[in-house]
Amino acid sequence: MVTTAADIGVLMAAVATPYDADGEVDMGLLTALVDDYAKRGVEGIYCCGSSGEGLLLSPDERTAVVETVVAASEGRLPVVAHVGALSTREAIALAQRAEQAGASALSMIPPIYYSFDAETIVAHYRAVLDAVDLPLIVYNIPQFTGTEFDVVTAGALLDDPRVIGIKQTAHNMYALERMKAAYPDKAYINGFDEVYVPAVAAGARGTIGTTVGLQIELFRAARSLLDAGDLPAAQRVQRRINHVISELVAVDVFPAAKYLSGRSAGGAGVLGDCRMPFRPLTADDRIRLDRLAETLDGYLAEL
Repeated sequence: MVTTAADIGVLMAAVATPYDADGEVDMGLLTALVDDYAKRGVEGIYCCGSSGEGLLLSPDERTAVVETVVAASEGRLPVVAHVGALSTREAIALAQRAEQAGASALSMIPPIYYSFDAETIVAHYRAVLDAVDLPLIVYNIPQFTGTEFDVVTAGALLDDPRVIGIKQTAHNMYALERMKAAYPDKAYINGFDEVYVPAVAAGARGTIGTTVGLQIELFRAARSLLDAGDLPAAQRVQRRINHVISELVAVDVFPAAKYLSGRSAGGAGVLGDCRMPFRPLTADDRIRLDRLAETLDGYLAEL
């Protein structure tokens, strides 16, 4: 059971949601993916976020994904369920169902589309927290939501003991450091894999990322080097992580990462394409990603 910031996993995979040939969620593949992650050293699973296409899933699908991930983790890994939704009512329902499913903690983006002031956003979070007994990690992803949390705008939430941290999916290391300085007992978790090493230097406890499951071995190596005080070597590992990321971004990061993530559940591409409006990968995309897989295998072999 997650009760404090210290209970949150350090290197957590934002898991993709697999689909079968009919476009339905494939729970068998999801189970295989989580099991492989646990065996390879991933330290937690974050489900139904950006990488998991959470906002493209129905509420029933989101609940089923959480149930499956919790069952597949078999107590080996904490499971954080993203329950962000357009309405407070839906977010509450998703949070209650995630709690019943056995999630370790919740995470949530602020309400989107409509423009809400800071007081309204805080009230939205508190309404969800009041409806459950699970701790919550605020999901700060301003490029998608239009709301950016910093030491001022997040203060009312960070003052709440039920809020145990922030997933900082933003490149603003200054904001991260200022929050850490003001609220040192909270967990600040990097959300952009390409700045894992800089984020740790700024005060992040770890990372929750799209590519963590793909290259957990590289993240573990970078962490070990940081713990040993060898920053130049950690930076070299970060450059390899970033080469993989830049290739994924050149294709389309979420569909591309999902394609390669299938290697953990039976083979590249086995998880299916992302749902529309994401475009399907082309044959050229797949060739490029297969070449990237060979490069990644080379990086891992050198470890």
